[in-house]
Amino acid sequence: MQINIEELVRPEVSKIKPYKGEKETRDYSLDLSGNESPYDLPIDIKKEITDKIMENPLNYYPKLYSKSLRCSIAEYLDIDVDCDQVMVGNGSDDVLDMMINTFINPGDRVLAAAPTFSMYRFFTEIAGGKYDYFSLAETEFTLDNMKKIIDDLEPKMIFLCSPNNPTGHQLSKDIILQLADIYSGILVIDEAYAEFAEETLLSHVNDHTNLAVTRTFSKAYGLAGIRLGYLLGSKELVNQVRKVLKPYNINSITSLIGKIILREEQLIENRVEKIKLERDKMLKIYSEYDNWTVFNSSANFVYIEGEDTMEFKKMLNENGIKIRSFDRKPPAIRITIGKPEQNRKVAQIFEEFKEANKNE
Repeated sequence: MQINIEELVRPEVSKIKPYKGEKETRDYSLDLSGNESPYDLPIDIKKEITDKIMENPLNYYPKLYSKSLRCSIAEYLDIDVDCDQVMVGNGSDDVLDMMINTFINPGDRVLAAAPTFSMYRFFTEIAGGKYDYFSLAETEFTLDNMKKIIDDLEPKMIFLCSPNNPTGHQLSKDIILQLADIYSGILVIDEAYAEFAEETLLSHVNDHTNLAVTRTFSKAYGLAGIRLGYLLGSKELVNQVRKVLKPYNINSITSLIGKIILREEQLIENRVEKIKLERDKMLKIYSEYDNWTVFNSSANFVYIEGEDTMEFKKMLNENGIKIRSFDRKPPAIRITIGKPEQNRKVAQIFEEFKEANKNE
């Protein structure tokens, strides 16, 4: 039978545009668009993983709720939390979606900053919620300003990405904690890039039943390919979110790799320090050009606004380097921090860009 499929689609879904990353306009030799780590796992760890996979029977389901992985995460964090305060997902996107599915009814309002991670809006609209945002450029992140916005909009949930994607700046920990004290809804802190920053809210989840912190293995751990993220919250909160958790949501190989990398704390710390050093170098380099605005970053990328960003992007693309661009006013770009030799290549092209624009 030939039917009109669109007539059967939920109205919330019919309005949504599928997620799209940076357009592929050519073949690229270097991808600095996705905020991934430039460092793959060392060969010896990959060999250990391969050996473990060979021992691992794949004809059986994984453990139902990934308890050994959750306990490994709780132990790794070295704060006063136990296994039952950790939830794991297929990337941190998955646990963010669980939060929406648990708390948001059709018509409920969800608040976030702008610009920020697009999935907050995506998951809210699929659930039939109303997505509101406040501009980080126009609204200073203070407790008084947040109280006013909350009083006006009455959101049931607030997402705060800190350090923020795509701008890279870290929101005040003190203000977030004050907000958690006065806000009667659910406050979700997305710490996907927290390993590159100086502050975290992880140790405060026991003080606020409305506070949840999410993290990912995709950035600092260099494991974007396995899709693993987690949520940490009070037992009261996690007990409710667990009700929407799909059984066997983490496959056995992802769980295996996650537990192995958590053992390599020194390796991860060393790589994070390398990336932070390179980030600070690139921030200084990009700031040498006056005709745009370079945002200070506490993440593994640099965000730049200005009309000339598109010309720089074009030069990078022509040299086989892919970055992320944002079609807004003013236009903006986000450049992931790579290995030192990769960043030197970007810096070289930047010098050519400056030379071409020195008389403007």
